[in-house]
Amino acid sequence: MNELIQMVFDDYGYIKKWDCENTAFYMNPNKDIANYFLVNYIDATSEDESGDSILEKLKALENNYIDEIAEKNIRKKILGLFENDSLAAQLDKNISAIYPLKLKNINELDNYKNLIYYVEESPYFFRRFVLPYTDKQANELKTIISDNKEKVIRDILSDLANDEDAYFELAEHKSINSVYELVIRLFSKIPFLQYNFKAEQKPMSIEKRIENSLNEVLIKYHGIVVNENKDLEAIISKEDTELTDDDLERKIEELVREA
Repeated sequence: MNELIQMVFDDYGYIKKWDCENTAFYMNPNKDIANYFLVNYIDATSEDESGDSILEKLKALENNYIDEIAEKNIRKKILGLFENDSLAAQLDKNISAIYPLKLKNINELDNYKNLIYYVEESPYFFRRFVLPYTDKQANELKTIISDNKEKVIRDILSDLANDEDAYFELAEHKSINSVYELVIRLFSKIPFLQYNFKAEQKPMSIEKRIENSLNEVLIKYHGIVVNENKDLEAIISKEDTELTDDDLERKIEELVREA
């Protein structure tokens, strides 16, 4: 995931100005872009991992950000990276933290949703975005990016996000742990990552989609029963006796054969 995150930051012109172990600090050299990011990579794939242990890892960045020991105080180290005090003064109100959280199984995420919500809603020091993922998702996405070297990463991610079939599969919980799921999370957890909407024609109506999915016989049946080109009620009204359901079915089958 480190490589993927680096590619996204590179694509938008952010530079890694500092890193230590599992944490990195990014800033944009454009002085008009006062957005700063800490990225704190967390591995939660251990067999004995629990909500408490993950919360402890998530809170470690906050603790180190204001550590009383100067050598460990991340905030002081970051402030020393700025060229002047006026830029440094913007840090506290413009810094965000992204936590790529590696899980062994994405299904485990259900156990940590409340924990993630608690961390992201914390009002202290910086905005927080927890980005759960698995190695399977990250590796598959890196392969796709490698196969599309002629494109910038934001366009590759947008193309993947535009996959309508993948959207419905995820909505029906059929593609858990998919690349599509990771891509959607990247867009929601990296604030500056912009999704390029694909211009499309007016969506096809549900009725038209159903009609297009029918085979030839069912299309004829549909046309007789629903469409105005066959006035079924007029045909029935010509009968001398009241038709039973079976009689009606036979009448429709005759009309289908004749169509």
